[in-house]
Amino acid sequence: MQLGRFTAKYIIPVSILILIAIFVIGIKFFVIKVGVDQVGVRTIIWGVKRGIVQKDYGPGWHRAISSIDQWDLYDGTVQTLELAKEPSGIGSDERKEAAVRTADDYDVSVDMVIKYQIQKGEAWKIRQDLGAGERYKIIVENETRDTARSVFGKMVERDLYDPEEKRKRAEECKQQLSERLASRHLKVIDVLILEMRFDPQLERKIKNIKLAELDNVLNISKALAAEQRGITQTIDADTEAIAQKIGGDKERAITVLDAETTKTTIQLLAEADKYYIQKRAEGDLYKQERIAEGSLLIDKAKAEGERLRREALSGTGGDIIIAMEAARNMNLADINLSSLDLNLLDIDDMTTRFGVSDEKGTIRVDSEIFKKVQEMLKQTEDKETKKP
Repeated sequence: MQLGRFTAKYIIPVSILILIAIFVIGIKFFVIKVGVDQVGVRTIIWGVKRGIVQKDYGPGWHRAISSIDQWDLYDGTVQTLELAKEPSGIGSDERKEAAVRTADDYDVSVDMVIKYQIQKGEAWKIRQDLGAGERYKIIVENETRDTARSVFGKMVERDLYDPEEKRKRAEECKQQLSERLASRHLKVIDVLILEMRFDPQLERKIKNIKLAELDNVLNISKALAAEQRGITQTIDADTEAIAQKIGGDKERAITVLDAETTKTTIQLLAEADKYYIQKRAEGDLYKQERIAEGSLLIDKAKAEGERLRREALSGTGGDIIIAMEAARNMNLADINLSSLDLNLLDIDDMTTRFGVSDEKGTIRVDSEIFKKVQEMLKQTEDKETKKP
């Protein structure tokens, strides 16, 4: 029990401390860290395979046993070489500008910036060809100055103030420098020309030449402006004439169209009046014809009715009407009748008594007509009853 407590209290913490110490010592003496912006090159000093390992080591932890492995770390990012009279500090060292002598024997100072980078997977070749350290930076500077002298030395005084010529020379410098540094396992990203400075005599000469050229350009521009002004005035006059002509043509066209429109309108109105009068006459004629035909039909109907009435009155129908009028005017209240001698319900006998003659001695009365006669008699009795 006491051994367990002793172990938990002393042995375990001491063991942890020992492991931590071994880990720290191992990291310090047996491991090296390559940063994210670095490239590592390992050289085996002692062992079966001695010499530089032919590969680049990227960021991370790598074996670094003392007296066996030797490590060289290089900058793996894009590096800057600044050659300027007053360096801005973006380069690794402060270096002066590149001195160039032009083709017409003028001294020119060129401020330039070179962006370059170690080619991927070839850092170990730099270590093998140039040795340890940053000797490659010195080579980059020397090659840059030599290339600048060869490229910018071809320029003459007219080229020194021509921006297009400067860009062309910068591109040529980049191509030549890339070819030279490729064998040194370096890649040129870009070459920038910041400024070119001349001696005062050349600067005055260039300014005079530039002013003369500007004066020439100004005179040419004035001549062209005067020429264009004359052309503009001619165009204005022609435009005004064309505008007046177009205005006159427009007025004439409007007048012609107005006259034609008025003429067309009058013709349409005349045709419309003619059509209206014609249709109205036709309508009146049709109306009179229909009225005449209707009057003729009415007269024919009246004549036919009169004829039928006369025919009806000349035969049995006339006797019936007379009998019906006699029956209507007869006042039964003032007449004494004997039911033994007279049967009022015998229609044939009653109609004969009222004057209706029949060749056979009897008359065939329609039941509907009889009902109407009864209704007429009833109405007559009702009138008589209402009298005072």
